[in-house]
Amino acid sequence: MAPSATWSRLLLRLLLGELLALGVATPGRAAGPGWVDPADTLARTEQGEGTAADKVLWLAKRKQFNVGGTPYGVTGLPVVFYSPRTGWNYGARLQWADLQRRPYRYKLIFHVVRSTEDKINYFMRVKVPRISGTHFGVLLVGSMERNLRTRYYGRGNNTSNNFLDPAGNKVDDENYYYYVLEEPRFIFSLLREIYGPLSMSVGLGMEHTEVRPHGERSFYVDAGTPGGVVGGSTGFVSATLEWDTRDDEVMPLVGSYHEWSYENSRNSLLALFLEEIDFRRYTFTDVRYWLLSPRLSLGHRSVFEVLEGSIPLYAYGEVGGSRRLKGLGGGDVLRGYDTQRFTDDVRFFTNTEARYLLHTSYWWGQHLDWKGVLFIDSGRVWHKLNQVSPEGLHWTAGVGGRVYWNADFVIRLDLGFSAEQAYMGVKYRNLF
Repeated sequence: MAPSATWSRLLLRLLLGELLALGVATPGRAAGPGWVDPADTLARTEQGEGTAADKVLWLAKRKQFNVGGTPYGVTGLPVVFYSPRTGWNYGARLQWADLQRRPYRYKLIFHVVRSTEDKINYFMRVKVPRISGTHFGVLLVGSMERNLRTRYYGRGNNTSNNFLDPAGNKVDDENYYYYVLEEPRFIFSLLREIYGPLSMSVGLGMEHTEVRPHGERSFYVDAGTPGGVVGGSTGFVSATLEWDTRDDEVMPLVGSYHEWSYENSRNSLLALFLEEIDFRRYTFTDVRYWLLSPRLSLGHRSVFEVLEGSIPLYAYGEVGGSRRLKGLGGGDVLRGYDTQRFTDDVRFFTNTEARYLLHTSYWWGQHLDWKGVLFIDSGRVWHKLNQVSPEGLHWTAGVGGRVYWNADFVIRLDLGFSAEQAYMGVKYRNLF
């Protein structure tokens, strides 16, 4: 680039920063201190720049108010919806962040939802990425869930969803594949920065799981659970190694995130009275982002997991790592299949999304980014590790929308289609 062009670009950027700080609209652009030109973001990313003006814009998109000179970001919405399976659901989600430094000094998330049919989902998460003056951080997670319609279709990649018992006879009971799952859980993790984008964590957790049939008959009772273990009380330890070069935790445009996770769960103290739970979980997550144009970005996630040992029924319904997911199937994994549609010891899935920035607005002091999404998901399970092959993948595809509120709170709408059914869901969090 010629020197004169470089100086002109710098002068234009400084002028734009002054206009944004004053809340003055530039021609053809939205007014407000939180607006950021995607083209400018792309240019800064390509040139590796990180100026004081960038930090001001970053804070302007997130800050709600100051208390004693400390900037805070607060976002939250009520939750109200009706489901034929759980009745009326009501509650709220609240997120609070201290923004003294990137990505935040600390962040709290509270999510509370109950239903008229006694479904419960309480969740609290507190994260301090780095304690001042150290390279250590902490993460606390507490949750209580009572899910009335957790699914179990049996083990394997080609199980039937036609309400068939183990003998192949038709079962006329809509509750046959479902069971009631009640699960309180507490997790404490110690985080440690190693060097640059490399970090690690070790965690301790406790959970107690109760599983019971939802109706008079249950598939998991008739067919038997994979390891003969249903539920119980467990303590677990975990370790993760992370490599994170994303430009933003909530709205990433470029970079990558890799996580290697190990978890060991046991209930040896209760083994005298119950089937012993003793299993290991190995999870590898690979996430990558590319900025293809000032408005178009591409994101891709691949997750591969292996379970081994005496595995309880509920463990098959989750994918591990620093963020637990319900799978394989459902709104966080394969959008178009039932949650936990496919179950076995080895599992793999991918999510690919093309995200297009439709509009950026500054409304009532709030910064909103509106994005349209096209996506493709794939995944499958195997019984043994030596059976892994690219054949037999299940596919889904669909469209969606995203609203990013103050670059922190995400409202996600997805409509997905599979060979079995269609899926539509609204959630208050990112897919990845």
